[in-house]
Amino acid sequence: MADPAAPFFSIVMPCYNRADIIGATIAAILRQELTDFELLVVDDGSRDNTAEVVAAIADPRVRYFRKDNGERGAARNYGAQRAKGQYINFFDSDDEMYPNHLRVVKDYLDQHGEVEVVHTGYERRDEHSHLIAEVYQWPARTNELLLYDNPLACNTVFVRRDVALANPFVEDRRLASAEDWELWLKLASQYPFHAIREKTFCLREHSGRSLNTIVPETVRQRDELFSQLVRQNTLFAKRFPGHTGQFVADRYTFIALTLALSKQHRPQTLRYLWRAALADPAVVGRRRFLASIKHLP
Repeated sequence: MADPAAPFFSIVMPCYNRADIIGATIAAILRQELTDFELLVVDDGSRDNTAEVVAAIADPRVRYFRKDNGERGAARNYGAQRAKGQYINFFDSDDEMYPNHLRVVKDYLDQHGEVEVVHTGYERRDEHSHLIAEVYQWPARTNELLLYDNPLACNTVFVRRDVALANPFVEDRRLASAEDWELWLKLASQYPFHAIREKTFCLREHSGRSLNTIVPETVRQRDELFSQLVRQNTLFAKRFPGHTGQFVADRYTFIALTLALSKQHRPQTLRYLWRAALADPAVVGRRRFLASIKHLP
């Protein structure tokens, strides 16, 4: 039974050395149209004055925690374990939450009941606030989209707290930048993803984003581990029969293309193309496989 004194939403926000921007991020969150929430700021071992910036924010809904550095997956799990709300939303410290973010989800849940997973749409803007893309025209269920790409920014997804606690993020550092996609696949193997066709936050593209600074060897280690986790996921194989090989092959061609574009790893590139073809022979006709061959050094 839900605690009547607990907030409906828990927003878990990991951060690391974000003192320069975290004040603005929190200010946007505190402007929510729906006020029944708590914000858990999980400082993942920052070396700047993030603690002082958060301490200066006089709002009882803001809870600050500091832990040793362990990457975002570990920080999100740490926050989820301390959350009190019925639903948890994992929000990044460098993005902007719009005032409708919580309200539209609460409206949906009031209408459809306490579903396990629900998500909203968003827009992407560059460092000068120019619109790059709008991502909100979802199908009724987005589970199958996740087989080929991860269109769900972490901020998008709301998970019922009991489901979130039973399905934590993988905390292995090698998976960093794909830990959310791996979790969405784990959840999509068990529950329908309910989509809301409204934009509720802005994902800010900037040079410091982890996806913009990743190097080939990091990609190789990440997607090797990602492939291994999907292969081990028996629920995935049951929910999406025939897709395990396709997914693994796609991760191998992603590694291959990253290596090929670096112009330094021809033997490794060929090896991953061969492994991709073994995992799913149909991969040889897909664009990334062909692009890898085109860019071979």
